[in-house]
Amino acid sequence: MLDNKETKYYLCKFDDDGKRTITMPIDITMTDESVTQYIANGYEKITAEDWNYYIGNIDNGKNGTGYIRDKDGKPTDAPAHVPTKNEQLAALDSQYDSDKAELTRYFTDALLAGDTDTQEELKAELLELDADYKEQRKEIEEGDE
Repeated sequence: MLDNKETKYYLCKFDDDGKRTITMPIDITMTDESVTQYIANGYEKITAEDWNYYIGNIDNGKNGTGYIRDKDGKPTDAPAHVPTKNEQLAALDSQYDSDKAELTRYFTDALLAGDTDTQEELKAELLELDADYKEQRKEIEEGDE
């Protein structure tokens, strides 16, 4: 099938979103009959160049999410990642924990220094941080997925 040992074509399966799921190289061990059988089982023959896009050897596309197969059978930029509710909540929780820890350290420093004015300012900031966190968390939880 090939005149040298370099793989020039691949057999790939793609899901409904155009993501590559399974790949088989067409190499010297494959016969025309086996290639035909793979194609009959839903694999598509692609070039090594296209395969390199799908596996990320070229780059990660304009959205940083790689490439998918378009309706014309060519690599195209995969859509941008849309964070799930759980991912959004985890990011919010992480930022809140970090911000609260920082304000708490400042408050402790002010407490040890006996700086009551700064302590009062930091208490107000902590209350505002808590209120903002609760509001943002509620928005995410009640928002669309």
